[in-house]
Amino acid sequence: MTLLAILAVGYGASFATFVWLARAIESPAMRNWIISADPERSVDAETLGRSVRLNAMVSVGFMGTVSFLFRDRLLYEGDVALWRLPLEIVLVTLVYDFGYYAIHRYPFHEWEVLRAVHAVHHKSRHPRGIDSLLLHPLETCIGLGAFLASIAFVGGVHVVSFAILFVGYTTLNVVNHAGIAFARFPLRTLGHLAVQHDKHHRGPRAGNFAFLTAIPDTIFGTIE
Repeated sequence: MTLLAILAVGYGASFATFVWLARAIESPAMRNWIISADPERSVDAETLGRSVRLNAMVSVGFMGTVSFLFRDRLLYEGDVALWRLPLEIVLVTLVYDFGYYAIHRYPFHEWEVLRAVHAVHHKSRHPRGIDSLLLHPLETCIGLGAFLASIAFVGGVHVVSFAILFVGYTTLNVVNHAGIAFARFPLRTLGHLAVQHDKHHRGPRAGNFAFLTAIPDTIFGTIE
């Protein structure tokens, strides 16, 4: 499995999730699960579209460039014990979640360092999937940089672990902004993530700063 193929699958999965959520939120069957009928964006459709196109290009360019330049520090190939793959995935997930929590809570919210950068993302109070790309390009790079740094921090991962992590990262980033509180198995957990992130978008002092789990917010008392 080549790095290029992994990136293509990850971004393909993200796009497929965009399309699925866009259709789902218009479906009468989902009417009772929609968190808010109005995304309450303070940007027009043209500005939103421009942000989506720009950040899609920045994401692909940044991820492609950095992952290829630092491939040897991020990935390894060859035979690997099966128990090692889930361990790598869990370790990277936890490192990333705590790292992103710190970035999101402090430079993005509590300090003035990057508050204006992150404010672009909060122009939607009740996000939809497409709002995962309503970002300042710098925030796109910071998020992806934190993801790759988490992999490097644990000493790199097997190429299969990297594939699972990247596909999970790209798709969950969209699902977090779904705007749909899925209430039935097997999507109930994803619906909970969307509800938690929707609460975060409602105001600058809201909690729920972590990305993948509630562990950092629970430990530091910022869960809403």
